[in-house]
Amino acid sequence: MLDAFVIQRRKMKSGNFYYIKDTYYSKFGNHRVMKGKEEDENGKHGRPCFYCFEYNFFYWMIPISSQVDKYKLLYEEKIKRYPIYDGIKFGYVNGKKRAFLLQNICPVTKNYIDSEYRIDKDSIPVKVNQNFAKQLNSAARKIIRLYNSGTKIVLTDLDYIIDELNSEIV
Repeated sequence: MLDAFVIQRRKMKSGNFYYIKDTYYSKFGNHRVMKGKEEDENGKHGRPCFYCFEYNFFYWMIPISSQVDKYKLLYEEKIKRYPIYDGIKFGYVNGKKRAFLLQNICPVTKNYIDSEYRIDKDSIPVKVNQNFAKQLNSAARKIIRLYNSGTKIVLTDLDYIIDELNSEIV
């Protein structure tokens, strides 16, 4: 894993995947941020991994999950109630199907990024294909705009987190 100093010097990129520091979970964990997986006998997991999307002064992080069946059922329930539901999308990461949980999107600054998700001995950043990245980015922008206009389909307490992040920047 890359250390924090290297992350601070390297520009984060939309479309890449990152892990969030424990300090973010400590600070915002009570505001419905999807928590990282606890350490167990196999050590620290660094999960969840987040797809990064840069928009309106923040890096917006979309957690991904390997529990595709669980989220497919949830998605199907939502589609029965709403003709369009952008809270969950499905795509491939490293050749494996994953659920992208836009309903759990959260903003971060570079200070809260622990490391970038990379493969091949940390030499290649993990990405999704370009067409799927466009779909995710479009859905994320839509969700953020809806949230800002009063439609709260996001589970995360974005108002509190954004206020706190803004206060740190000033």
